[in-house]
Amino acid sequence: MPENKGDGIISIKAEMKEALAFFSELNANERQVQKRLLTAVGTGGKQYIRRRYKSVLNKRSGLLYKSIKTYVKRNNSDLVFTNTADSGKPTSKDGRTARYGFMLASGYTITPKDGRKTLTFQINGKWIRKHSVTVRPKDFVEGPLEVYMMSGDVNDRLEKALEKQLEYWEKRAAASGGAK
Repeated sequence: MPENKGDGIISIKAEMKEALAFFSELNANERQVQKRLLTAVGTGGKQYIRRRYKSVLNKRSGLLYKSIKTYVKRNNSDLVFTNTADSGKPTSKDGRTARYGFMLASGYTITPKDGRKTLTFQINGKWIRKHSVTVRPKDFVEGPLEVYMMSGDVNDRLEKALEKQLEYWEKRAAASGGAK
């Protein structure tokens, strides 16, 4: 069952000993099975985040939207959701490229450059001057992902992926002459 651990960490605990024991009778690769199950959960999570994206950010930026990705780490026990969109230009502070997803999730402050005292910009035809502008954090990945993990969709996806893996390994075992 999905559980929020805080700090953006969501844990999914499932009792899979019986299922994995059955897979071992079919000569199944347990790491491969686990990776495919996590991938199914990740695909559903990515779809859910993308569906909720516009409601959180009020605007669809193609680069940021397309950069929402998921992958399973090498140990096959960790599923990671990430967004890798960046500006392609170095920042003035440390020279690294600005990563949009990280900046939006953590919030940031814009200050004037080149010795200027104020930022000048136009909103709705009206010119505005500010010493700095603070952008509040926008929880566009973690919030929707938490809702997805608490929904019944995760369990449905896990069940379907498990059934698919059982069918695959049963066919493979039958083709190779049966289980041990």
